[in-house]
Amino acid sequence: MKDRHQTIQRVVDRKLCTGCGACVGVCPHNALEMTLDEARGCFLPQLFEGHCRRCGLCYEVCPGHSVDFEGLSEALFGDIPQDLALGRYLACYVGHAGNGSIRYHCASGGLVTSLLVFALEHGLIDGALVTRMRSDKPLVPEPFIARTRKEILSAAGSKYCPAASDTALKQIFESHGRFAVVGLPCHIHGIRKAEQQIPELEGRIRYHISIACSFNYSFHGTRRLIECLGLAPSEVRQLQYRGRGWPGSMLIRMEDGTETVVPLTKYYKQLGPYSLWRCLLCSDMLGELSDLSCGDAWLPELVRTDAAGSSFVISRTPEAEELLESAAAAEAVELSELEVEELLACQGHALFKKRKLKARMRLTRLCGRSVPKYRQKLLQPTLRDYINTMKLYTARYVLGGKHRILGRLFHMARRLKRAGRRRRVRSEVPSITSK
Repeated sequence: MKDRHQTIQRVVDRKLCTGCGACVGVCPHNALEMTLDEARGCFLPQLFEGHCRRCGLCYEVCPGHSVDFEGLSEALFGDIPQDLALGRYLACYVGHAGNGSIRYHCASGGLVTSLLVFALEHGLIDGALVTRMRSDKPLVPEPFIARTRKEILSAAGSKYCPAASDTALKQIFESHGRFAVVGLPCHIHGIRKAEQQIPELEGRIRYHISIACSFNYSFHGTRRLIECLGLAPSEVRQLQYRGRGWPGSMLIRMEDGTETVVPLTKYYKQLGPYSLWRCLLCSDMLGELSDLSCGDAWLPELVRTDAAGSSFVISRTPEAEELLESAAAAEAVELSELEVEELLACQGHALFKKRKLKARMRLTRLCGRSVPKYRQKLLQPTLRDYINTMKLYTARYVLGGKHRILGRLFHMARRLKRAGRRRRVRSEVPSITSK
């Protein structure tokens, strides 16, 4: 039952908004708009009181304040999953695009892009909700409904910045046909909650595809990366976070035509201090409420030998299994079965989130801040989890861009610590070799 006295503003005020955009996408009165919060470096919904009729729909679909994982799983899949790390699943695979060019130019082997193109060209969907970087503002993502192969390819690759993808739900409402949606776990949460409130929406979305996500990062992270390269963010003409093989690289093309390429392995850790606060309170890395979950396959043998890229795939519904089988039979994708133990070994953060979340929530409450409500099983944290959580929060505070002197001291301490380790290793080498 909708609470006529609650709006999305309560979620924003409690700093629980995930920035998914579901509230904007379903508002029947156009009383909401996603706007950029410059201080936080993320999108937040803005409520126009004059248009709002307090129907409560925006609050009901919001995944920021709560997600009933057990209830949604039972409604979607017919049972409550027993696997804490993966959620409900039918099978696990590792694979990549059958087209070599797509595989090379996309992230994680281009598997999601290839599945979307296959589904579109074989009449399984009429379009796909995807996200690309805007041509007029290349540091800002743009969710849209892709209806052609070219449009799907324009959205290929990861985006390590906030994206209010669910705002494009309005386009699905206004269109005929069936669609696929691609998003992070929080986007899928919002869409699943929206489908519970709006039955006709459920019939429009055929495939829910989730991209694995440990954390997302504020716009401050990308801007800081560009500035550290001696470039001006305002002069960027094109930005690609991934592509050009695996694990890929960031491409920054400037207005004067010059290009800078930075390997993912060099820039990704620099984004860490800019992780969004709300992401630290998320329990779902692998998109447990999706039909398909995909992400980088960090399997040891692939890390050593795969320069083109591969993705793990978790299928959760029979319809998703049929899509994978059909695409593989048509050679649009190449798939191999993957043991669950192998998947968990290369995606350890899935259990990491489940175990450390209670520690993070307790410490967050002690700081006087609100936390979301989840109905699902979580692992009990250890003492080390509490210690690591305090370290993480301290690092974010120091390195988040607002405390530059503290940040420099923190970096200096880390460099000294690493130098000390190297000296110890060198000093130990003669004693080892002399035995």
